[in-house]
Amino acid sequence: MRNKLFAGALALAMTCTTVFSGVAPATVKAASVSTVQTQATENSYVYCYAGLTWDEYWKSEGVYNANNTSSSDILDSHNEYDKGAFDAVTRATSNHGLHRGNFQCIATVYDVDGTSYNLAYWADKTHVVLTDGTTIGLSKGVITLADGTTTKKVDHYKVTGIKYVPVKVKSSDFEAFKAKYSVVENNGDLKGGYGEGTLSSYTETANVTANTNGLKTVTKNNDGTFSFSTRQTGIESGIKDAVLKTVDTSKITGTLKETNGVGSYGEFIRLDFTGDAYSDLGANMQAVKWTYYGDDSTYTKAVQSYGTKFAADNWMHKSMGIQLGLTDSLRCKLPEDSNGTGYWTVTVYALGYQDFTYNFKVEAKNLPADDASALDTSKLESLVKEAQALNASDYTTDSWNASGIELELQEAVDLLAAEQKNQASINEQCTHLTAAMKALVKKQAPTTAEKKDNTTTASKSDTTTASKPATKPALKKANVKLSKPVLKVGKTTKNKAKVTWKKVKKATGYEIQYTTKGFGNKKATKTIKVSKAKITSAQLKKLKKKTRYKVRIRAVYTKAGYQTATSKWSAIKTVKTK
Repeated sequence: MRNKLFAGALALAMTCTTVFSGVAPATVKAASVSTVQTQATENSYVYCYAGLTWDEYWKSEGVYNANNTSSSDILDSHNEYDKGAFDAVTRATSNHGLHRGNFQCIATVYDVDGTSYNLAYWADKTHVVLTDGTTIGLSKGVITLADGTTTKKVDHYKVTGIKYVPVKVKSSDFEAFKAKYSVVENNGDLKGGYGEGTLSSYTETANVTANTNGLKTVTKNNDGTFSFSTRQTGIESGIKDAVLKTVDTSKITGTLKETNGVGSYGEFIRLDFTGDAYSDLGANMQAVKWTYYGDDSTYTKAVQSYGTKFAADNWMHKSMGIQLGLTDSLRCKLPEDSNGTGYWTVTVYALGYQDFTYNFKVEAKNLPADDASALDTSKLESLVKEAQALNASDYTTDSWNASGIELELQEAVDLLAAEQKNQASINEQCTHLTAAMKALVKKQAPTTAEKKDNTTTASKSDTTTASKPATKPALKKANVKLSKPVLKVGKTTKNKAKVTWKKVKKATGYEIQYTTKGFGNKKATKTIKVSKAKITSAQLKKLKKKTRYKVRIRAVYTKAGYQTATSKWSAIKTVKTK
């Protein structure tokens, strides 16, 4: 808001956007208006919300490796590239994570042609509003442009930071700041996503003041960039007509996972919050800080603090709670003499909330299992078969869509085929897939009256007897057991990659699949069929440059009169083109 000076007096408009300090109106004279105007501009601030990247947010918060934005090309146990520092979280997929990743975070979608779409918020389950005000369709990996007809395929998306951070900026710097950052001024709208399970959508009105909790002060640097102070503890919510909320600790339960419940997403410590209070806190959760106190049970001398990123470390589930993990990554390394056991706190920073801190002790039983050689996938394999046998037409459309059954099934299939997995990730996916199937609601059978109305009786003259088609003889079961091939990646160029494998006994051929997404995504998955057993290499062609592909292979046995037999899929290998 612009400031106006009138001759002989300073009219100070006390709005929720601009505040002055250090100006004494009684001393202002008409002859010195220009001098006072300069002083007022230098000492006044604009209060608003701004979108900050992960490194901008954490840089002044005293966390480990805060100035590092390096990425990592090493897969974690969930086959994601989340081992970097405070870089963007990238997902080569179009799954349900995109919606929740935009509740409180900055998300950008990229199509296969490289065009980017900066998301502001989700209007409903299939439409998003972009930061320029345009509404586009976005569903199941397909973008429908504003014209309503042109479609694009999603290639990947990025979650780069927090979209609503309360800040104060000098009035003299505000225009330059607005030119570089996404800003919501006071009385503007703050919007999340659509409601999903226990997670509620939100639309609030911005009201940032000097007393807003989490406020950061913006400083303009000599080179024109901006830096941000440590967040302050405040007594106001930053939301119009809303008091600062506190977490009702009687309605939230923290559960520290043990052994085979740890490591499903690459984390080495896992803490979940459930209970009636989790859903609103989860919908507003922006960031989480972990602090390690070693063997100090008094929580007075911190050893190290760690910052986190949504999707890589933090998550809120639509029905199973807030899920927090501390990931083995460039943003989190334990002291050399520690394995992580001891005393910890997590502090949840959430929009409109007082900071919520939870104390807990990590013991040896809370660390991941060391032995990954004897994984039990039998339960997940059984659940996958059960889910694959389901027919969408047997269930209500609402329950089928809301359950996320197709996405959970895809993730389960991908996990079973993944090279990197552990018992925790297997157990976690069993829980998710089971919950999705339980959420399905069967369609009601039509009543007797409805059946009568829908049935007509044909006269004999109207009916004909169709001749039965010739019955094909049943194929015999091939009593052949094929071992799983071992796949290796050879020479890679801009658009080609060579893969090799050792011959599998009794195999008559091989089937190779490669994709930039998950293998459950049939449209994005390409298949090469090798019909000769003696061939042990293949070229993946027409690849995109500088792109990661997931590749797998299985052995095949075919014989006339017998059912086709296949081995299990090999461990997934990653190919990165140049």
